[in-house]
Amino acid sequence: MYVRSITLGVLIAVTFNPPVPSAADYALQSTGAVQLRAAGKEARYGVVAPVDGSPILTISLGATSSDGAVQLILPGNQVPTPGRYSISGDSFQASFMAGTAEHPLGWFHGESGWVTITQASEGHLSGVFEMRARGFLAADIVDENQQVTVRGSFDATRDKTATRMALGR
Repeated sequence: MYVRSITLGVLIAVTFNPPVPSAADYALQSTGAVQLRAAGKEARYGVVAPVDGSPILTISLGATSSDGAVQLILPGNQVPTPGRYSISGDSFQASFMAGTAEHPLGWFHGESGWVTITQASEGHLSGVFEMRARGFLAADIVDENQQVTVRGSFDATRDKTATRMALGR
């Protein structure tokens, strides 16, 4: 009886108090076409130089080891200063992959929402985000009008392989 009470208490605590990220952590939750929670220690950011030569800052959450992954992309090579940024064409762009790399559930492109950077320092970037996204489920890739809302938080470290970045945007 005592073990059941403790187990029930732990389950209630986890359900109503989602994990708060610490160094290099993230947590996310999606609702809508895919409902899942994911958390982990794979939160990184860095600058990538795509084929066209324009650098982009990318924040990657759960890229290889999670039940869900988010990628937040910002044009340029500077870490954004603390503040609220929109998810739109000229600011952050976002995407969400539901499921694991081996068993994907769907892929969604952020259409609106926001990213709030709460702390930015050399080697460290933290914040919260909410995006409304549209995409498809792996079970029906033809229907690209499935919708999800994804909310989360991150405490990311700079990817050691990334180029050096300047603070301020």
